[in-house]
Amino acid sequence: MDLQSGGARRTVRVHLRAVGLRDRLRLARRTRLPDRGIVGELRSAVSGRVRKPSSAHLCDRRRGKGARVTNAHSLSVIVPAYNEADNILGTLESVTTALAPLPIDYEILVVDDGSSDGTGDVVRANVDRFPRVTLLVNPRNLGFGSTYRRGVDAATREHLVMVHGDNAWSADTLRALFTRVGDADIIIGFTRNMWRSRPLGRTVISKAFTLLVNIITGRRLKYYNGLQVHRAGVLKGLAIQSSGYGFQAEVLVKALRRTRTFVEVPMDLTERARGESKAFRVKNAVDVLRTIGLLCDIEWGLAKE
Repeated sequence: MDLQSGGARRTVRVHLRAVGLRDRLRLARRTRLPDRGIVGELRSAVSGRVRKPSSAHLCDRRRGKGARVTNAHSLSVIVPAYNEADNILGTLESVTTALAPLPIDYEILVVDDGSSDGTGDVVRANVDRFPRVTLLVNPRNLGFGSTYRRGVDAATREHLVMVHGDNAWSADTLRALFTRVGDADIIIGFTRNMWRSRPLGRTVISKAFTLLVNIITGRRLKYYNGLQVHRAGVLKGLAIQSSGYGFQAEVLVKALRRTRTFVEVPMDLTERARGESKAFRVKNAVDVLRTIGLLCDIEWGLAKE
């Protein structure tokens, strides 16, 4: 065939275009996004552009179906710990395992609230194992609320969550909460197996507290003292007055007044593996009563927000 003829040259050009289109279609099939379809592939192949999957889409592929987080977020995990030397490593392991497959940039802030059992030393000895952990140490026992506030002040990420240092939550349960980060302004975890996982007396008091706070605030939340994911900008602007175990209710009530959306996520509490709970004490009961009075002042406009 005379390659110098016009017809032959046109034939060669058409053939080369067909080969190029075929190769581009093959590349498009290997990298296509599921929502583009064949029309999108053809357009990309004809134009010579094949779009790469986004990082969020790749994260979804790695996690598999059913994952809720599709965009990267950042999270500060505050871990208050008072005499939790036997449980703190288990807590850190659960948190890091829960976050590992998620597209979340995170930090872990362990706040040792004046422990006398070497909790801080245990954390220091394992910094290589948990490189994202920062240890903060209170000079003395300041209480739950004060410890939480110190963690909030030190946090550098977009969202905040507090996870107790007693290793009461499994990695799977924590992941169910962390997966919802970004779905609403506040993610509220509630314990759905409370009757099975806690002593009867503590469960009754907890249910009564929730009912009373709902009456005061006019809401219908399932739990006020569980794990909560907040936007850091909101929490850093709150004036938190409580320091005991009732402070989480104050945080949640005030944060709800500054935000628009929230979701409640069921969570399964596991029994403490070691040591005794420090929640069911006379001092903490008094703190809870003070918090109830404070919540009344908030609703009546007498307390600072």
